[in-house]
Amino acid sequence: MDNAQPPAPHTAPASARTQIVATVIGNALEWYDFTIYGTLAVTISHLFFPPGSDLVALLSTLAIFGVAYVLRPVGGLVFGHFADIWGRRTVLYAVIGSMTLGLALLSFTPTYATIGIAAPVVLLIARMIQGFSVGGEYSTATTFLVEHAPPGRRFLYGAWQFAGQGAAIMLGGIIGSLVSRGLSPETLQSWGWRIPFIIGLIIGPVGFYMRRRLEETPEFAANQRARRATRSIPAIDAFAGYKARILAGLCLTFGGTASFYVLFLVMPTYAIRTLHLGMQASFVAPLVGGTCMMIGAPIGGMLCDRFGPRLMMIVPLGLLVVLILPAFSWLAADPSVWRMALVEFVLSSILGLYAGVVGTSVADLFPVGVRATGMTISYNVGVGVFGGFAPLIVTWLVATTGSPLAPAYYDLAGLTIAFVTSLLWPKPLAAAKAAAAAA
Repeated sequence: MDNAQPPAPHTAPASARTQIVATVIGNALEWYDFTIYGTLAVTISHLFFPPGSDLVALLSTLAIFGVAYVLRPVGGLVFGHFADIWGRRTVLYAVIGSMTLGLALLSFTPTYATIGIAAPVVLLIARMIQGFSVGGEYSTATTFLVEHAPPGRRFLYGAWQFAGQGAAIMLGGIIGSLVSRGLSPETLQSWGWRIPFIIGLIIGPVGFYMRRRLEETPEFAANQRARRATRSIPAIDAFAGYKARILAGLCLTFGGTASFYVLFLVMPTYAIRTLHLGMQASFVAPLVGGTCMMIGAPIGGMLCDRFGPRLMMIVPLGLLVVLILPAFSWLAADPSVWRMALVEFVLSSILGLYAGVVGTSVADLFPVGVRATGMTISYNVGVGVFGGFAPLIVTWLVATTGSPLAPAYYDLAGLTIAFVTSLLWPKPLAAAKAAAAAA
């Protein structure tokens, strides 16, 4: 069974640009959904939970967001295993279908007023389908991009994943802002909140169609013959031979994940509940931060192709470690929309440079035969620890301690781990170095 690769639809080969777009679009769908859920978390909490304590309802909404992340490592192991056996394109083709199913379920779920306690249950099921599906999306897609990269552009190709994330976050902010401005609060509560999720459903079928034309990566195709001869099992091989590299990738993921979730998903709720800046301020983070990520990640990738990953990890991470507390202190001292926008601009621009490095750096820790599996373990466990429960933990910390600096302290913990890891970063495997430098 392991040696049989499921047949993919026969279509004309895609151009390099189409391959990039088709690969990135799945991760963009993931982050569009996350952004909308984060910006509308307060609204969703009112609609899907019984009336009573607003804080309890909000924490429950954010807990459901986090619980879905428990399934990410499981989904990552399953999809990563088959990506290393059947191929990257086959998994990319399958995973976007299941992601779209979860989004559709969320888009059309009746509220608590209609079906009672079943509403948060269905919401949880929808998020768990999403969590399981996206567990295999980022790592498989990044592996696909890196293995398709031409000589000297390995990091740039890997950076397009985060550029796509930035574009999706920005799009989520734009659509969310337009919906909240164009509809009355009553209409938004009644049915308007569904519009951004339904718009996101368009991305799924488009990506599903585009991925039919993907071509398998040359590195995977070349490795298949050797793998069939040894009948290796990627998950076992990854844990047996690359534990230290999995740990290194995991620690590096902590920093980017903590900053991603604080700046893009915690900030909308933080702007409303802690800074008291109003609903419109909640869209500043995805608009400004998403734009900076979309622009900064390819720049970081290009710089990394020229100067190498170690320098391009140490500098952005060091800057974020130094700036995160002063930036949030300055914002909390006199909250305003323009201060929030400036904080987002500075921190997200630096984070964008780092994002252009981290994907390919982690991918290059592993050989082709276990690359998708090794990367998905590092990434999904890292995201599960510092990402999925970040909105819940930070909101609870702010409510419990009363400190508006709670998001900064949370972010600083992840950044510090990643910064120390970057100082000790291992060299990429010889095979990865050779692929990056090959003419």
